[in-house]
Amino acid sequence: MRKKPLILITDDEPNIREIVKTKLEASGFEVRETGNGIEGFKLAKELKPEIMLLDVVMPERDGIETLFKLKGDEDAKRIKVFLFTGKGDPRADIVELNRQFARESGAVDFIRKEIDLDELAAKLWKTIQELKDEEEYKKQRKEFSN
Repeated sequence: MRKKPLILITDDEPNIREIVKTKLEASGFEVRETGNGIEGFKLAKELKPEIMLLDVVMPERDGIETLFKLKGDEDAKRIKVFLFTGKGDPRADIVELNRQFARESGAVDFIRKEIDLDELAAKLWKTIQELKDEEEYKKQRKEFSN
């Protein structure tokens, strides 16, 4: 794993990308960004970020289609994807249905753009820690099996 985990933000709103990027960089992440699903898919394959924040509604290729392409691609399927949206009903029961859909589709979670940025950074760091724990577990299993 890199010294600073890489987050790829794919969102068609430049101001959202800039605000989130600034906060995540201040929280210790390396951040790259792109404005649509086609570019996001290409960059994800090239950069292999640990995490991708993927807007749901975008021109050219939406986030759901991009997520399915990522999960179907051997080089990109290990990337932890969070669906990131400002759309949708904010009621808790509807948000929970959206979360369930996101997870069943291969994403880690469904996050509304209105999230507190400290909470967002904490969620992403938790995912990074889970990735590190998974790597350590695989390493230990390999050592024990030799």
